[in-house]
Amino acid sequence: MERKVAQTELDAEEYRALVRIAEKKGLTIKDALREAALRWTSEESGIDPKDPIFDIALGRRKAQDWGKGTERASREVDETLYGK
Repeated sequence: MERKVAQTELDAEEYRALVRIAEKKGLTIKDALREAALRWTSEESGIDPKDPIFDIALGRRKAQDWGKGTERASREVDETLYGK
């Protein structure tokens, strides 16, 4: 995976806080900044990974079995709507 470098400037107090928290968590400054950037982009994306819509894909629950005869239901809806 190709990586890119991102830089920023912090004032002295911001930098001290970053160093203090990174050391407390056993992280390098680089790793702490990466974690902060990933967390921020995740929060700002508007996608909530705790949303129940992701439960099946993430293995938190199994898909409901709607019973015999419904195996092709979504395909049949597509055929009706889109003529496929």
